[in-house]
This record gives sequence, C-alpha cells and structure tokens, in this order.
Amino acid sequence: MYEPTINYLAVLVSAVIFFVIGGLWYSPALFANPWIKAMGFSDEKLKEMKEKGPGAKPFVISFIGGLVMAFVTAHMVDFMKVVFGDSGMSNLAIGLTAGFWLWLGYIATFSLNSVAYEQKSWQFYFITTGYQFVGLMMMGAMNGVWV
Repeated sequence: MYEPTINYLAVLVSAVIFFVIGGLWYSPALFANPWIKAMGFSDEKLKEMKEKGPGAKPFVISFIGGLVMAFVTAHMVDFMKVVFGDSGMSNLAIGLTAGFWLWLGYIATFSLNSVAYEQKSWQFYFITTGYQFVGLMMMGAMNGVWV
C-alpha cells in the first residue's frame, strides 16, 4: 500500500517562497500596473486602497492557500515518484511535471471562469494564472528535489 513520504519543511519553505513570488509578481517592478488596469480600479478606489491599506487578512488567507497548495503538490510529486521512479525521469522532472499538470488541470481551466463569467480581461487571466504557473512549477521542483 502507498504510504506518502512528505517533507513538511519543503512544504513550508515552498509556501513561503510562493508567497514571496506573489509579492514580487504583483509589485510595481513586475505586474502591479497591468493588474490594476485589468481589475478596472477607478482613481478613487486606488486612492482609498492606498490610504486604508489591505490589512493582514488578505495576506494570511493567501499564505494559508499557498500552504495548502504546497501540501497537495507535495503529495502529487510523491505519488508521481512512486509511479515514474523507474522510468528514468529525474526527481526534478517529476516535480516539474506534477506542477505543470496541477496548473493546467485546475488553475488554468478554472480561472477561465473569471473571463467567461466575471468579465475579466485576458490580461487579468494571464497575469494571475502566470503567477500560479510559476509558483506551482517552483513547488513541484522543490518537492521533487528536496527529499
């Protein structure tokens, strides 16, 4: 019977790195301005957001979500190591493959709803799913290699 072997430190560290990537991704250095435009925020809304600040709540929720994502990714990578361990694939390749399929199967497809039903732009879609793609690839790689 399959018994998962999860490196919980790798899960925690990959969640922290995912959180940091998010901070950089949505910073003015990368995609803050196109994302703000894609969100359709008015000047008044932006002013209010800058004055009020986001508080801790969205950051806590985001980190918990990243932690769950890292945990699930670790399980997928571990399972794929069992399945593909004798195939000649490296642990890195297995981790990247797991990250890619999790992104394509769940993030990329489900996020299409924001375009279809919420009238979000394709620019919004590619910015948000791009962050998830980079994050899942990093999580897969880290959980694949760090055993």
